[in-house]
Amino acid sequence: MSLINCSGVAVEYGDRLVFAGMDLRIEPGDRIGVVGANGAGKSSFLNLLADQEQPADGSVERQGRLIVTYLPQESPEPTAETVLGEAMASRVDLASLRDEMIHLEQRLRTPSPEIEEHLARYGECQAAYEGLGGYELESRARAVLHGLGLEDDEQARSPLELSVGQVRRLELAKLLLQDADLVLLDEPTNHLDLSAIEWLESHLIQSARTICLVAHDRRLLERVCTRVVELESSRVEVYEGSYQSYLRQRQDRRLRWRRAWEAQQAHITHQEDYIRRYKAGQRARQARGRQTLLDRLERVPEPTELRRMRLSLHAAPSAQVVLRTEHLSCGRDGSPLFATPDLIVSRGDRLAILGPNGSGKTTLLHTLVGDLDPVEGRVVKGSRARVRLYRQDFSDLDPERTVLQNLLDDHPHALTERARSVLGAMLFSGDRAEATVGDISGGEKARVALARLGMDDANCLLLDEPTNHLDIPAQEVLEQAVGDYPGAVILVSHDRYFVDSVANRVLEVRDGQLVERQRVAPRPASTAKAGARPRQAPGSGSRSAAPKRKATRPAATPVATERQIAGLESERQALTDRLADPATHRQPTLEGDLLNRLAAVEQQLQLAYAAWVELEGSTER
Repeated sequence: MSLINCSGVAVEYGDRLVFAGMDLRIEPGDRIGVVGANGAGKSSFLNLLADQEQPADGSVERQGRLIVTYLPQESPEPTAETVLGEAMASRVDLASLRDEMIHLEQRLRTPSPEIEEHLARYGECQAAYEGLGGYELESRARAVLHGLGLEDDEQARSPLELSVGQVRRLELAKLLLQDADLVLLDEPTNHLDLSAIEWLESHLIQSARTICLVAHDRRLLERVCTRVVELESSRVEVYEGSYQSYLRQRQDRRLRWRRAWEAQQAHITHQEDYIRRYKAGQRARQARGRQTLLDRLERVPEPTELRRMRLSLHAAPSAQVVLRTEHLSCGRDGSPLFATPDLIVSRGDRLAILGPNGSGKTTLLHTLVGDLDPVEGRVVKGSRARVRLYRQDFSDLDPERTVLQNLLDDHPHALTERARSVLGAMLFSGDRAEATVGDISGGEKARVALARLGMDDANCLLLDEPTNHLDIPAQEVLEQAVGDYPGAVILVSHDRYFVDSVANRVLEVRDGQLVERQRVAPRPASTAKAGARPRQAPGSGSRSAAPKRKATRPAATPVATERQIAGLESERQALTDRLADPATHRQPTLEGDLLNRLAAVEQQLQLAYAAWVELEGSTER
């Protein structure tokens, strides 16, 4: 018998339809992954299964005495004095049996006519307590907490002293200790480091319980789930198989859907043309019959494409070696966290830095960008190197200013029109660009931070947990953008799918040292879309005409080309300054001429950049 059977279910909030027409059976042993863009209704889906929300339409049938445990994104207030006690207290059934046994032990110490009755009940409680694993609860709780990264000293602390990430781990431990028929997990990998994620993944794979999880961690979905539920455009689609199988099925299903819609549209057009031509003539009866059939035709809905952000990352030319370190030791307040080998970061490199939370990965990025001084050694930037840091806490965004103002503050010489265009590509259209940053979601803040990178031309990007807060469609776009980026990238991430997609070198913080972990052959950005251009080798141009330009261009040297670039950059700055002057916009002809010249200068700069990279590369060879 199904644990839950949903038939024609719809969820609405006021006049907003979240999804409708959901038919889903959850069978014992199912491992269901729930995917969709932010705001598609994934948390509402879990609330419905947890019986915390009622459908606006349809029916939800549940198996009798169904026990459901739910890990929401918000954590409740703790009730126990220690972390270990809080984890053990989550087993309310065992706590109730234990309290009753303690009460019966006190009653048995005093002779009474009911002593035989108390003794029999004590035996029943003891058998039930043992059968439910009560005597092993403490050891199990310690093992689960340890697996999630909460060590013995932290288990002895008050839950009120834990950080946000540690509280999340505690809540996850409490849920995993439950004896439930159905486990609902909403973003369980949030705030977990790589070792904790791998432990959780292994635990879920080995568990015999029925699992339904919402996650943006594609590796977790791939390894744990055997079915995928996709929420998109108020529709719910169910796919059998792994996450990779879902991706293939989704592409095939959408292709069939579009073909069916196009065929029906052709049929409707043909019938309407016939009706229009013959409705008043000798074939009027046939025309009326066709109109009746057309009115009764069940229409195939028009296929809708998910609105995805668009991100393009640009890089100014640099020397072959963009960044290198010498005898570098990183830390804070003069206390070293770890030492690094002498690193050489070249154009096109993709370095991933792994390690547990608190090991100093973010400290390394802040040292490389110059926010922190090295404890020992030094960081050397190459010629024309421009290093930019993406901060996972968004501390460089001003929460009091709007999304648009944050872009313009970061690039004061940029045109408002260009900033609005970049924001539109990042799904901030119209009034949304005027929203205050302090009032938008974490996912939207991540898109603002990425938009600032899209406005820049840094040739070395330091990315600190860039996939945090991004839904899967946005992660795929970011992978493609990083894959196409011609500069160097150093990234810190717990997202194994993202690391495997873009990194060609992986280093790990281990025992106070940064060591090479493995070499990962970069594959095309995740689930490469049909028609997406293949990733090119660092330094290669993207225009097919490049070889022709090289054949007809006069001989030049890197020094001469650098002078040309400097002159063009100076002219671009002068044009930008003139366009920023309000007086310019009172002269439409002048404004148009300046905009045309600016576009020409930008094009000449791109050609000069490409030429400079080619010339320097040939010189080094």
